[in-house]
Amino acid sequence: MLFGPVRLVVRLVSLVITAAIVYVIVCGVQVVEGSRLSTAPSAVHPASAIVVLGQPVAKADQADLTSRLGQAALLYRHHRSRRVIVTWSPPPAGSVGSFAYEANFLDHLGVPRRALKSVTAPDASTALSKTAKLLGKGTGVIVVTDAIDALWTQGAGAGDGLSVAVSPPPSSKKLVFTELGPFIRETTGVAVGRIFGFGRISWAAH
Repeated sequence: MLFGPVRLVVRLVSLVITAAIVYVIVCGVQVVEGSRLSTAPSAVHPASAIVVLGQPVAKADQADLTSRLGQAALLYRHHRSRRVIVTWSPPPAGSVGSFAYEANFLDHLGVPRRALKSVTAPDASTALSKTAKLLGKGTGVIVVTDAIDALWTQGAGAGDGLSVAVSPPPSSKKLVFTELGPFIRETTGVAVGRIFGFGRISWAAH
């Protein structure tokens, strides 16, 4: 008689594990689909602000940050918004990414200083939260971040009350098997964020 309840518990546990695996796989597929965004400025509607998610990076990885800044400048020149918000935190020694660096770079690309705002944040989740407080909930923004981060960014922004469209720089659009680390991070971030809240998953996007 005892084996009946044991079998039931084992069956229930197996169903839960199977459902969890299927859920994560579905999230992974959605992350891949979400990363297939156009990089053309015409692919996004005009918004209240262009938000560049960028943190200090080692000088060897500078291309990732500058490609995002370049995409933001392209959006600005195509009149997607008159305001550009750059996010940053004080850079450690040997890195780039201060507001002064970003402002100078954007200025050379035709984005005037008067169009810039800065948000200091240690991670992308906090940056989106602070942007929502700055602009107000319900505000439409265009977020410039890597293509693989698109689905998490949209979810995190919506959690903070923003209406987010993602415009990735062309250099960030890569085959999934070439960036398995970011893919796994984003998939788990989306899967966990949908259950517990994206604000708690600050590690999921840069």
